[in-house]
Amino acid sequence: MREKLGVWCGSVALVLVSWAPGAMGARVPPTHSMALDSVAVQAARDLLQGVTIPPGRPVVLSAPAPGDTLGLLTQRLVERLRGDGVPVRLMPPGGDAYDSTASSRATGSGGGPLYMNVQVDGAGVTYVRRISSFPFGTKGYERLAAMRASATLLDPVTGEVFWTKASSRSATDIVRKRDVLYAASGSGHINPPVPKGGTRWLEPMIVVGVVAGLVVLFYSNRN
Repeated sequence: MREKLGVWCGSVALVLVSWAPGAMGARVPPTHSMALDSVAVQAARDLLQGVTIPPGRPVVLSAPAPGDTLGLLTQRLVERLRGDGVPVRLMPPGGDAYDSTASSRATGSGGGPLYMNVQVDGAGVTYVRRISSFPFGTKGYERLAAMRASATLLDPVTGEVFWTKASSRSATDIVRKRDVLYAASGSGHINPPVPKGGTRWLEPMIVVGVVAGLVVLFYSNRN
């Protein structure tokens, strides 16, 4: 009897924990910059997958690449290139790739640095829709992180293009209403507004309810 009672109490406790606010499994969402960084990881993998870098020749990257929000894609490209044993140099914003590789002009393209022209055509985070809770109110928001980028590897002296690739990546998740402020923390200017609305349907429903009540009252008085 005691054994059965203990099993029953344990089951009840497990149910109460699962229904409690903030129960296990309710994870804090990544911040906007973290969400965008996860997309940058995928884009960097796409841009470098299946390509070849001439051995022994360093690669010059602009830091950050034009349009690269928070420099996330540049950072991921550097990590992947260095992980493959490719020497990487960063060119400061506004720098000239030809000036960075001036030493190769005298010796031709034999062992001089190559220039990876990286362009981020679009990157950002936005809330795409509101998720309502029953019977009214807001439960959370669906968030979209997206990035479009392209990369071209070329010899800045001869103009020879070794390869060019493009990537378009996105990811969606759910941010609960109570976590909206946390999601924007530490993300700089990445702070999309949440979709407004959610109460416009109340007025039509009130009108319908009043009309239905009048109809019921009318027929009840006739009887």
